[in-house]
Amino acid sequence: MIELRNVSKTYKNGVHALDHVNLTIQDAEFVAIIGLSGAGKSTLLRSINRLNEITDGEILIDGKSITKANKKELKKIRTQIGLISQSFNLVKRNTVQKNVLSGK
Repeated sequence: MIELRNVSKTYKNGVHALDHVNLTIQDAEFVAIIGLSGAGKSTLLRSINRLNEITDGEILIDGKSITKANKKELKKIRTQIGLISQSFNLVKRNTVQKNVLSGK
């Protein structure tokens, strides 16, 4: 389970990308994040795997906070989360399934 508790992200230029977001994603649940350009979708997803640092709140995976996880813990966490960004970065010779599972 992935849980976001009161998560906020404010960039150095003052832009509030995430404002007190609360979200729970159950195990085996599929979730689609949709919205207009600049709405914070990528920031939200990048925050879940700690590619972006949040400015407030807490992120938990399977009940454990990852908000202050060290590099070794982050590496393990990132092998459990699949993410394909809008710029793709796919390996063309691989199938969709192989690209999605390549982080495992």
